[in-house]
Amino acid sequence: MVCLDNTILVGKKYFVRYVAAVLYKLFVEGCKSVKLRALGKNISRTVHIANSVISLVKELGIAYVGIGTLSLISEGKRRSVSCIEIELRIRDYIP
Repeated sequence: MVCLDNTILVGKKYFVRYVAAVLYKLFVEGCKSVKLRALGKNISRTVHIANSVISLVKELGIAYVGIGTLSLISEGKRRSVSCIEIELRIRDYIP
């Protein structure tokens, strides 16, 4: 298969579903890297997912971590919401 989109948005589903989604993107679709993105309360879940996938797949590493704040306007009020993006990439090495 061809890797069309390598981004996974982490929400409220079970933790194992996201781990399976990362493994699917890497090994079935053939993506060289996968990006995990989350907002607010789901940031800790995203870090947990990334650490779990790295412990399962030894040749996987963290390529990029980006943190920031989004300014959203809802019901006339401005809210600041934290966000994170973690990019996992297969390491290229010669044994």
